[in-house]
Amino acid sequence: MKSIIFDLDGTLIDSMPVWKNTGRNFLQSHGFDIPENLHTVVKSQTIGQTAEYFRNDLGVTHSSEEIINEIIQYVEEAYKNTIPLKPYVREFLDKEFEKGTKMCVLTASESSYIHPALERLDLLKYFQFILTCTETGYYKTEPEVFHIAMKKLGGNVENTIVFEDALYAVQGAKKGGFTVYAVADPITEADSNSIRSVADKYIKSYKELL
Repeated sequence: MKSIIFDLDGTLIDSMPVWKNTGRNFLQSHGFDIPENLHTVVKSQTIGQTAEYFRNDLGVTHSSEEIINEIIQYVEEAYKNTIPLKPYVREFLDKEFEKGTKMCVLTASESSYIHPALERLDLLKYFQFILTCTETGYYKTEPEVFHIAMKKLGGNVENTIVFEDALYAVQGAKKGGFTVYAVADPITEADSNSIRSVADKYIKSYKELL
């Protein structure tokens, strides 16, 4: 039986546009300078890491808790009310679910704000569990986090496919020996050539897998 580990943001749901401007909005609203490489730096970080980056590198004087709470407040509304599925995701999940594929979500986002979206979009029924990087203590740059999810699914490296959209996560999963399907997303378009060179398969839409 096949197992699949799905990323969430940019892979199953179209949430990356929300995240792209979150850090910029925070810095701008509080009068701090916005570095040109802001998105490049924060795209692979958890919210906690971003908060520390703001404090240690950008001179933000707010506490980590204040930064995190403000960012979560901004994105929570979008997860709860507006973020959609990426095209043909439900059709693909239905197909794999009917085949008996064991599936989970492994995300760098936090459960407190993603669950409203998962519930609204009726996704929870497809997955054995939802696992966050915070819960594992590892980030997606490290293969360990994918192995933790794989073992929890009861799979092995040979029968587990990882779906990701970001280059750093694709690289992390490949380091762990996984077959990786990369999902195109406008936010990661600049890395598309590098992603293609690392991933086993690159899809622009789940329609290609139906």
